[in-house]
Amino acid sequence: MEREEGLSILASRGWLADTPPEFRKRFLSGARWRSVDRGVTVTLGGEEEDDVIGLADGTVAISSTLGEAGTPTMHMGHSVFWMGYGPLLLGRPRDVTVVARTHLWIAVIPKARILPLLDETTRWWRCFMRLLAEYGDISAMIASDLLIRQSDRRLAATILRFAGLRGRYADRAEQLRLEVTQSELAEATNLSRNATGAILRKLAAKGYIKTDYRGIVVCAPSSLQQLVDEG
Repeated sequence: MEREEGLSILASRGWLADTPPEFRKRFLSGARWRSVDRGVTVTLGGEEEDDVIGLADGTVAISSTLGEAGTPTMHMGHSVFWMGYGPLLLGRPRDVTVVARTHLWIAVIPKARILPLLDETTRWWRCFMRLLAEYGDISAMIASDLLIRQSDRRLAATILRFAGLRGRYADRAEQLRLEVTQSELAEATNLSRNATGAILRKLAAKGYIKTDYRGIVVCAPSSLQQLVDEG
């Protein structure tokens, strides 16, 4: 993917698309365009880096460093997805580790390019606060999914969230491949691997998903969302 195409994607979808044109132009003007191979760590929890990273294409797996060591994958991000803004805005080390689950195309926005936007005028702060609000929304969704008591509904909610299809996005008609293992889904939903496998087989029998050695394909997100909402 060429730089201009990628920056256009980042500017036209998600958080940045809702900001003023002047802010978008200045925010992306100093972006460093990078290709990232599958399996590479994009950000590491605990590091002091404060560049902001925009995911234009690909999928990342996200785990938190705030809990006990070995915390499993808690979320997955797809284009368009923003990372790394916590240290810049809050002045603390990164609290999540992000790993490329597929090949990625990302834009790295250096701190030096962002600080002038923070210092110049209060109106740009509203743009960054919207970005922090998105982080809060994701965190709240993760917590609410884990509070679902019925195991099949909890797993369905996690699959949709991992696929970026939770809530208002569940009406998408196209199928979506999710590169996630059964073990990762089990850990993310506090279920045993056997229980997770049994539920996945039931969902597959209903045509909601397909499973293979690479992960799962979400075939009927609206049906999965209906299952989540049944409680």
